[in-house]
Amino acid sequence: MTEPWDEPSENDGITLGPEEALEREIAKSKALKVERLQLRDQVERLTAENQALGEENRSLQQHLKSALSGRDPAPGEGHPPPLDSYRPHGFWLSARWAFFLLIFNLAAIGILLIFLLQKPGP
Repeated sequence: MTEPWDEPSENDGITLGPEEALEREIAKSKALKVERLQLRDQVERLTAENQALGEENRSLQQHLKSALSGRDPAPGEGHPPPLDSYRPHGFWLSARWAFFLLIFNLAAIGILLIFLLQKPGP
């Protein structure tokens, strides 16, 4: 009574007949062809986009070179950068603040010395 199975069962546990198995394989093949064509189109589109970006990059580099050739050399291209470039953004503000505090403290010390050195009256 036991007959050997010629066809293995499919993924969903149902054994398909030869026609159904063939139809499923054809559907898989069509899906793979469609996916391959979509990937090919995507590769062509990305290649064209890459070329366009490369051309834009080259034109911007040429524009930059032409703009730089008509002016003084940039810092580091022949002479050192100005000293202002080494200072932090709020350097002058903090220097003014420190100078103000120095003057204020000197004035306060002077006033205290005047009051301490005064002789008390009769």
